[in-house]
Amino acid sequence: MAAAAPARAQNIFQRLDLDKLRLEGVGGVVGPVSPSTVVSTKSYGVQADYGEITPHVRVGFSGSFWSSRFTDKVVEQFIQQLEKSLSNPADSIKFDRVKVSTISVEADIRYIPTNTHAAVQPYVGGGLGLHIVNAESKLIQGTFVESALDNIGAGISALAGVDFLPTHRVSVGLEARYTVLGTLRFGTVRAGGMFHFSRSNTTKVSTP
Repeated sequence: MAAAAPARAQNIFQRLDLDKLRLEGVGGVVGPVSPSTVVSTKSYGVQADYGEITPHVRVGFSGSFWSSRFTDKVVEQFIQQLEKSLSNPADSIKFDRVKVSTISVEADIRYIPTNTHAAVQPYVGGGLGLHIVNAESKLIQGTFVESALDNIGAGISALAGVDFLPTHRVSVGLEARYTVLGTLRFGTVRAGGMFHFSRSNTTKVSTP
């Protein structure tokens, strides 16, 4: 069994064809994002297609940015908790909105059941990303709360969508994505387009 394990691992990597990955297309996306405890806003991003690693499975990379603020309700609840610890009940803490923004770089794997050159291509998949979160407000400036909100962390995403290829070089698509990043979770709907330098197809068609 120990001798067979390296052979199986080598066979898996050979089937994935990781050495064949290359930039096949670039594009842009935009759409609404709805983070938990944060006011909904728009997300802007770029994406790149790196082709198939095995039949029907493609690899892609994307970068995105969005900026918003925590809801007033969440901030007010935070202030109320702070005021409970004040020695003088007559004292109060001035309300100030807490802005938050993220920059994300993600790697996705998509399963596409159709042929690479099909006009309509639905897909499902998942992603792993690096997310830079920044929070700003006079209310939390210089405190451990700001330090806790400002972080660089890994997140995971589940995604599903569909691409339409009106031509071999151009595709447009719609995608729904849900990302979990620590205590921050957000759903995104993205619409965009991509220009393809080439679009390889590793799927082999069997012949009788």
